Amino acid sequence: IPHYSYIDECDLTDLVRLRNQLREPLNASGVKLTYLAFFVKAVARSLKEVPIVNSTYDEAAGEVVLHDRYNVGIAVAAPAGLLVPVIKGADKKDVVAIAAEIDRLSRDAKAGKSKLEDLRGGTFTVTSVGGIGGLISTPIINHPEVGIMGVGRVVKRPVYDAHGDLRPADILFLSFSFDHRVVDGAVGAAFGNAVLRYLQAPALLLLPEKIGD
Repeated sequence: IPHYSYIDECDLTDLVRLRNQLREPLNASGVKLTYLAFFVKAVARSLKEVPIVNSTYDEAAGEVVLHDRYNVGIAVAAPAGLLVPVIKGADKKDVVAIAAEIDRLSRDAKAGKSKLEDLRGGTFTVTSVGGIGGLISTPIINHPEVGIMGVGRVVKRPVYDAHGDLRPADILFLSFSFDHRVVDGAVGAAFGNAVLRYLQAPALLLLPEKIGD
C-alpha cells in the first residue's frame, strides 16, 4: 500500500477530566471506561464526516468501495500475536456500550477465545502504543482498509492558552496512516481535524448523533 503518515497533537485535558468523573460510577456498574472508548466513538463520528476514509480498495477491480457501516477495529496484543477484533456499528453505540464491548473483545483476544465473526468486517482501525509507553507511531494500514489511527501516551505538558498564559494540559499525539491511492493529504488532514474536534470537546460524544453533529 502506498501509504503516508499524518501526525497531530491533541489537547486531551477535558477528556481526561470527563473520564475521571465517569470512571468510578461506571466501575461500580462493572464497566471499565478507558480512553479507547472515546477514541473509537470519535473515529466513528469522523468517518461520517469524511466518508471516503470509511472505505476499502478493491485492487482486482480497481475500485474504491464506500461502506455504510462503521465497524472500528481495535488492535490487541494477544499472546499468539496481534489481533484486531471489531466493534460493529460503533456509530450506533454510546461510549458506555463501546467501553463494555472493548473490554469483552480484549479479554477474549488475550485469552485466545476470539470468535471469527469478531475479527471480520472492519472498516477502520485504531491501535494504541500508549499503554506500553510510546508517544508517536507510524501504524501499518490493516488491508484492505484505507486508514488507521495510532494513539500515543497521554503526557502532562505546559501549554499557552488563548491569552498567552501557561497552563498544564494533557497532551496526546495521534498518528494516522492512509492509503494515498484513496485518501490524499488534504482529506487525511480533514479527517484528523474532525477526530481532534471531538476529542477536545468530548461532551459532544455523549450526545445523540444528530444533536452532536
